[in-house]
Amino acid sequence: MKAIKKITALVLAFAIGFSICMPSAKAETSAPQNFDEYREILDDEGFPAMTTKQFLGIVKAINTVFRFITGRGFIEQEHFNFTADALLTEICTDVANESGFDILMLVSRFPETKQYAEFVTETFRIDTTELRNKFYELRYEQDAQGNWVVACIYYFLGMYFSVIEECQAYCEPLEEENCYEIYLKIILQDGTEEKIATGVAVNTETNEVYGKDGGGIVATGYNFNYEELLLYAQVNVWMRNFGFTFLYDLFCYTTPFFFYNTRRIKFDYDGLEWMVQIWKGNYLVSNGAEVGIYTREPGSIGTYYNCANDEQMADMSMKLYHGDDLLFERPEHEHWWITGFQISDRLYPAKNLTLDFTIEMKDEEMLSAFCEAVENHYRNDMSYTVDGLTVNVIW
Repeated sequence: MKAIKKITALVLAFAIGFSICMPSAKAETSAPQNFDEYREILDDEGFPAMTTKQFLGIVKAINTVFRFITGRGFIEQEHFNFTADALLTEICTDVANESGFDILMLVSRFPETKQYAEFVTETFRIDTTELRNKFYELRYEQDAQGNWVVACIYYFLGMYFSVIEECQAYCEPLEEENCYEIYLKIILQDGTEEKIATGVAVNTETNEVYGKDGGGIVATGYNFNYEELLLYAQVNVWMRNFGFTFLYDLFCYTTPFFFYNTRRIKFDYDGLEWMVQIWKGNYLVSNGAEVGIYTREPGSIGTYYNCANDEQMADMSMKLYHGDDLLFERPEHEHWWITGFQISDRLYPAKNLTLDFTIEMKDEEMLSAFCEAVENHYRNDMSYTVDGLTVNVIW
């Protein structure tokens, strides 16, 4: 009887998860009669991206399976106690309404983990204040030595084993007009309050969320325009230190999160092998595109290239279309990897997206080598025009 109950629970949980992910039919769209009609609908209308609500519904279904099979949930039912001020709530709500990606819902549903800290501190009768002070001493030592990652780990451990009761996110004005920095107030079990400057700022005039140090939001390398729902990379993104190899694309192809097409435009110039690689397609819950510049020494074996250095960067711009509809554009600026990932409630097949980008060459020699590489690309699915040293490629 117990086995039947568990099997039934398993089937129901997966049925619930599957039904959550199924797109609801539009009233004005008739049901497709065959595969070709279905494909045409996908080409024209795209397919729905998974919303935060659907994702949490799947997590709940999986949790139900584990609870019936093991007697306890895979994920804790208690949620992390998190609140945000009016400005952050407004921004997150607007993003959720436009795209279905609800940051506040995700954070507020984060499972509670303080029970582990409570178990350790109670079992071993640890003085949390003394332990916290010791971790903070180690933090300051590491920070003085420039080991900021290790310093952050010590800081987190000091707070965690003091038992976090609540986290509040709020904004404080900066000297620049219409700019605010995001802070976190952590309230610990003994009543101690910790104020953390995140280094993340909001500009309510340009609608940008950005990293104050130029390294992107919390050192991810990306900034976010919450009006355009557009995530884009900074020049000094951390991935620049790791170059590029075909294995990166191969890894993405093996996951269920990336569905994109790519082309590699290779040519020789200034004593180096150059590659301009372009991408377009679906990235998680976004429609996106990339144009990257890479170089390596002549005769190099394998697929590894170095990311372009500051002298090798170029002025580039980019637009991404679905049919005649402009999804987003990135204005011309100097970069080695111009990107745009627009969070959306509809995702379009890569083959139905059009990438329109410009790139300015260093001189006539580089211009000629690049254009010849585009003409001779074996796919023959790119066209280009030239204006001075600037090439406009449409793919």
